[in-house]
Amino acid sequence: MPAKFTHEADFRQERDFGAKIGATFEFLGAHWRPLGKCLLYFVLPVSLLMGIGLGLVMNNMFDLMGAAQSNPKAVDPASMFGPSYFSGLGLAMLGGLLAFIMLMSTVYAYVRLLLNSEAAAAPTPAQVWLEIKARLGRIFAAFGVLVLVYMVAISLFAGLVALLDAMAFLLMLVVVPALFYLSVPITLYFPVLLLEDGGLLPALRRSFYLVQGKWWSTFGLLLVAGMIQGMLTIVFILPQYAVMFGKMLKVPVLGSDAMGMMAQCFYTSGILLTYPISLIALIFQYFNLVERKEGLGLRSLVNSLGSGPAPVAYNQAYRPDEEGEY
Repeated sequence: MPAKFTHEADFRQERDFGAKIGATFEFLGAHWRPLGKCLLYFVLPVSLLMGIGLGLVMNNMFDLMGAAQSNPKAVDPASMFGPSYFSGLGLAMLGGLLAFIMLMSTVYAYVRLLLNSEAAAAPTPAQVWLEIKARLGRIFAAFGVLVLVYMVAISLFAGLVALLDAMAFLLMLVVVPALFYLSVPITLYFPVLLLEDGGLLPALRRSFYLVQGKWWSTFGLLLVAGMIQGMLTIVFILPQYAVMFGKMLKVPVLGSDAMGMMAQCFYTSGILLTYPISLIALIFQYFNLVERKEGLGLRSLVNSLGSGPAPVAYNQAYRPDEEGEY
């Protein structure tokens, strides 16, 4: 059986909603081993950093809940916000940012290698790392652009709220839906940037161009993929509740800080290892939109006609290579 999704033509196709969801899981089913290996190499280490930070934060919170269970009046809620809480919060934020960047870079680099490779073999971690390293600076710059746009939008919104004090609620009714509307095209920013090798601002403009007229289908795909991913991550949340009850009931091993950190590391690793569902779904939506607007896959298929080997004629009655029986 030939391998699936190993050539550019396998991606550049128009697909309806169900076909995009189906293609997402077909891709993951065909490439879970080599892609999973790349994720373990590049994403798992930074996800553990995020897990340790969250472990410090949640241990403080669960300890406070356990103390409140024993003697509610003697508990000061502000005691939770100590040095370990803020250091854990900073570590979790840094680890989360790095983990998301590495996750996105790994998935898109893997797909990019499949698009540009003529061989049917799956990309190796060494090849994926070369792709990541070549575009890592651009990814950080793209995040900087998005953060700058976000800060400008928030500043304008805060300024308008200060000026229109009485109409602040009405302003929120306009601005919040507008920001929500803009967030959907921005989800295609990184697929466009990393798969087309465009500039930072041209890629942002192109993501809005591609989603034009297909906002609802893009939003629906993200919603369904996110729901599937969310249901899968429930398994990874369960150890957190075990630690929480362990601290509240004073169970020696289950309520330890080390167990709390292990539970958070398990949780963050699970989230990041299931997040490719949404990223792969976005990739198929990107190719679907490009094909609908520009027909690149169809043109490539037409141009390739006649370039392959001629088919061998086969007829049961006429077989010139048959030597007969002697």
